[in-house]
Amino acid sequence: MSEEYEVRTGPVRVSGYSIKLRRVINGVLSDKFKKGELDSKSINDSISDLNKTIYQVIVDKFEVPKEAVTNIILKFSVEENKIKVKDINVEIFDRDEILSNNVTKELRNLITT
Repeated sequence: MSEEYEVRTGPVRVSGYSIKLRRVINGVLSDKFKKGELDSKSINDSISDLNKTIYQVIVDKFEVPKEAVTNIILKFSVEENKIKVKDINVEIFDRDEILSNNVTKELRNLITT
């Protein structure tokens, strides 16, 4: 049975999730790259394919704006120098104009002179 990993992008704009996801996956696998146990080019090709699929769903299918914030939690293993996704959880946070305006107005009343 191959080792399983879990990575989290943390809150990041939809426009930047792919860079962050690549960074955290490479970070968690860096020791295996250094030891020569994994081929970084094959892994990064696999990450590119994963990012493309995520983009197609988030942006193309659901039309989530690129300025929205997302947090991606990915559980995966590596088999034959490829990322094998075991589970994924995507949280999307979009701006709420009404709530933002109400909070801004209230805080301006309380703390501005």
